[in-house]
Amino acid sequence: MVFQSALPSLRKPVLLSLLVLATLFSVLPAKSQSSVNNAAGNASGNTSGLDALLDRAAGSVFSKLKGKVPDNLQEKIKKEIDRQVSKQGGNLNIGNTQALLDKVNARLPESIKDRLPAQVLTRLNGVKMKRLENFSYEPGKLDIAHQMSLYTPENGSNFPLIIYVHGGGWTNRPAARPTWLGTAVKRGYAVATLNYRLAQEGIFPAQMEDLNTALRYIKANATKFAIDANRIGLWGTSAGGHLVALMGTSAKVGSLDIGGGDKTYNRDVKAVCDFCGPTDLYALATETIPGQAWDTSSPMASLSLFLGGQAANKKALADQASPMSYVSGLCPSILIVHGRKDNIVPFSQSEKFAAALSQRQAPVQFVPLDGAGHDIEKGANIDLALNFFDRILKN
Repeated sequence: MVFQSALPSLRKPVLLSLLVLATLFSVLPAKSQSSVNNAAGNASGNTSGLDALLDRAAGSVFSKLKGKVPDNLQEKIKKEIDRQVSKQGGNLNIGNTQALLDKVNARLPESIKDRLPAQVLTRLNGVKMKRLENFSYEPGKLDIAHQMSLYTPENGSNFPLIIYVHGGGWTNRPAARPTWLGTAVKRGYAVATLNYRLAQEGIFPAQMEDLNTALRYIKANATKFAIDANRIGLWGTSAGGHLVALMGTSAKVGSLDIGGGDKTYNRDVKAVCDFCGPTDLYALATETIPGQAWDTSSPMASLSLFLGGQAANKKALADQASPMSYVSGLCPSILIVHGRKDNIVPFSQSEKFAAALSQRQAPVQFVPLDGAGHDIEKGANIDLALNFFDRILKN
C-alpha cells in the first residue's frame, strides 16, 4: 500500500464544490448568481473572467459578514447543497467544479478565514496531503476493528503526530473523518485515526489491547510514516475522550500493558486532549445526576455492554477501566474540555478528574465551557485543542 494524493471520493468533490457555490449564492445578488452558474460550467474556459468573478465574490462575502457569522450559516449552506444536487440531478462536471473550488480556495482572503466557522473553513480551505487509509495495525487481522488511517503533509518528514480515537459510546464508529483533519495537517501535523473493537465485539479491556497495539505499531514504523515517535499526542471526544485519558494515565501501569506489537516500544505519549470523556465509570453508573439523558445503568446501556455487565455489579472492572484510577505525577500533559450543561457525560466527571490530576501535580489544563452541552468538538474548541498540541508537541 502506498501513499497517494488526498482526493475525496467521487461524491465529496461534488459536495465540496456545491458548498463553495452555496456560500457564494448566499451573499451575491441574483445577477452575480447567474455568473457563478456560468463560471462553474466553464471553469476551464474564460480564466480572466472567472478570476474577476472570484475576486468580487470573496470581497462580497467579507463585506456581507462584517466580522460576524450568523448562527444558521451552516444550515443555509446545507439547504443550498440539497437544492443544487436536486437541480443538477447529481450530474455535475467534477473537473470543472473542482477547478472552481481550487480557485475559490486560493482567493479567499485571510480575514474571511478567521471569521468562518471551523467546519465551514475546513471544507472550503482544501489542503493537499498524503494519505494511507484503512490498513491494519495488527498483522493477520483484516477486520474493520483493527484498521487505521494516516494523513501527513504533502512534503517533509518527522512530523508531530495527533492520534484520534473516535467516540460513539463504545458501540458506534463514525462515518466520516474528523472535520478538523485538514486544518491540523495544514498546521504541520500528521493525523492518525484509529479503530478499535466496539463493546459488542469485545468487552473491556479489548479496547486497550487494540489501542496499545496500534500505538506500538505506529512507533515501530515512525520513519516509514514520516512521523516523530517522540512527539505524539492523543485526542478523543466522549467515549474517545475516555479512552485517550485512560491511555495517557495508564502508560506506565503494568496491569494495562496489554495488546500486541513490539513491546520494546513504550506506551508513552506527550499530550492528551480529552473532550468530555467519562473518567470514573463506577460513579457514572451509580451516581444520580439531575437531567442526565444517557442511560448508564440498565443491562443494555452502552456502559454495561462495554464492561460485560452493569457497572454497579462490576466495580473492580469499572475501576480498572477508569482514568481516575491511574492519576499520578507521571501523567503526560492533559487538556480537559467539558461543557457545563452536558447531559450525556456529567460535567463532574471532568471536574473531579482535573482536580485529582492537579492535586498530584500532574500537568493539566481544565477548560469548563459555560452554556455548552455534549457536542463540543467544533468551532473555537478546535483551535483550543490544536494550540494545546502546538505548545506540547512543537516545543
